[in-house]
Amino acid sequence: MQQPPFAAFVSDSTTAPAYWLLGCLWIIHATSADTNGEYSVIEQFMPEGSGPPPHVHPIEEIFFVIDGEMTVHIGAGKNEKIVVLGPGCMGNVPRNTIHYFKTTKGPCRVLNFYISAGFEKALIGTAVPAEARTLPPKGFLNNYWSAQAETPWAIL
Repeated sequence: MQQPPFAAFVSDSTTAPAYWLLGCLWIIHATSADTNGEYSVIEQFMPEGSGPPPHVHPIEEIFFVIDGEMTVHIGAGKNEKIVVLGPGCMGNVPRNTIHYFKTTKGPCRVLNFYISAGFEKALIGTAVPAEARTLPPKGFLNNYWSAQAETPWAIL
């Protein structure tokens, strides 16, 4: 029998590391270290109206919406696809594809899967540890780093 590439593990929302960044709460359930670089999983809580500008990264990104709703723009120009994801819906953004989204009904709670792992390193490096398992206080600002859609930026 072949050995698995990493050991089994369990994570839950009450004890996994939590961070505040860009007005959102991010809970990191699986890191590159946990999965031998195979994937990472981050639970994200976003207020209504939030979302990043168009961007791209060299990893697959999968959204699974638990609560709320988000509108995701995948691709650009004549190849752009717009999808609305509500509770129980999943959407996939292929690697190296320009995309952005907006929380259209919030707060929105999403599980983000990244294949390969590594996105969590950028998040940890730019966010601050959350003081509570809530959205950050109104007016909370922290240092963050972002790249334009023309520049791949994921730390792998």
